[in-house]
Amino acid sequence: MGIWWQDLIDRPDLGSATLFEAKLVVALRIAVFAHKSGADPAPHVSARLGSIALSNHLSLVLEAMGQVWPEPFGVSRPCCGRLSPDEAMFVGMVRSAMRGNRASFDRQTREMIAEDGRTLIYNLMWQIGRMAAAAEATTGQVRPREG
Repeated sequence: MGIWWQDLIDRPDLGSATLFEAKLVVALRIAVFAHKSGADPAPHVSARLGSIALSNHLSLVLEAMGQVWPEPFGVSRPCCGRLSPDEAMFVGMVRSAMRGNRASFDRQTREMIAEDGRTLIYNLMWQIGRMAAAAEATTGQVRPREG
């Protein structure tokens, strides 16, 4: 059994993510598939996230990642419970940024993204965390996982 096979077995699923992280991953998938089909992803993503502002900000994150990611970003189908390797990394990056842990974020991304790209994406993801915290404070719906 090769390493690639082990990666397929060990991939995390959406159940290992917080509710907000899972919503971000599904919104990410919807955005990618809508974009590929020529549709405007904004209404679908904002409906998934419950916020036009979060949808717009996720769009900025995806644009920045598209500019600096070394290969095409791989996503699973919107209904798939398994995370692609890129999606698993995305969740780790979001967790680190939402907690304000730049060192952890850099450890995850240093080998594949240059410093300026890491800084841009970290700051955008950190801002998503602030927006999520503000949404939680007003609605009680969003809470990043601790630990």
